[in-house]
Amino acid sequence: MDLFQDERVTVVQMNRHFAFHYANAFEDMEGNVVFDTVQNDHMELGIDVEKPFWKIENSFRDVSPFRQICLAYGRSPSRLIRYTVDIQNKRLAIGNDQSKVLSTRMPEFPSIPRDVSTRRHRYIYPLALVDVNANPNINTSISGSDSSEVAAIEKIDSEDTTNNEHFLFEPDEIPGEAILVPKAGKNVSLPSEEDACYVLVQVTNVKEMKTDVVIFDVEGDRAFEKGPILRFPLPVFVPLLIHGSFADGVTFEFGES
Repeated sequence: MDLFQDERVTVVQMNRHFAFHYANAFEDMEGNVVFDTVQNDHMELGIDVEKPFWKIENSFRDVSPFRQICLAYGRSPSRLIRYTVDIQNKRLAIGNDQSKVLSTRMPEFPSIPRDVSTRRHRYIYPLALVDVNANPNINTSISGSDSSEVAAIEKIDSEDTTNNEHFLFEPDEIPGEAILVPKAGKNVSLPSEEDACYVLVQVTNVKEMKTDVVIFDVEGDRAFEKGPILRFPLPVFVPLLIHGSFADGVTFEFGES
């Protein structure tokens, strides 16, 4: 298949960038394709890292562990962008809707409930990096760190980003990719119930070598920022994980070892 000649393929020009992860894509009422992507202006691939990043001697030790990961892999600051593509005219939609910045807090690994995949959605849950010195209105108790930046998870409101929420972790903690679990009896594919979810995340403390499973109730305005409803320490240290998934009704039985 020739991507530039095959009539089944629509090629649309846009500004040069690198994208690792997409949150979702859907067709809107006008027949446009809308998609949300984490966008980087620069990414250096092919770096060979033989040790865990927190054990590497480098020049990034005075910044937060989450930023250390980004710098070690040559990532430029990221943004979560919503693009609207005019399929009929094979171009980005004209006007203010062609691209929209949803977050500039170095977002990555955006998650949504599985039931809204390929459907119109409102909320996105990426990892993020927040500078508490640059955001004096943020309530935080971080201490014992040379960096003012801490890892966080955001609840992005794609319809009105002034409603974006976030929860900050401790300086030496790094959250993994968020997993969305719909509440029993709720239909998250309905706009009125889309955020009726729990957010599960594995949190790794790279200084104390400890791992917790943290659960948030994110339903309703500012519910996320109230903090976790449960924080469960795992009996063993589990290294930082990236991707995960939740399967409703699936459990496992483990025999004695």
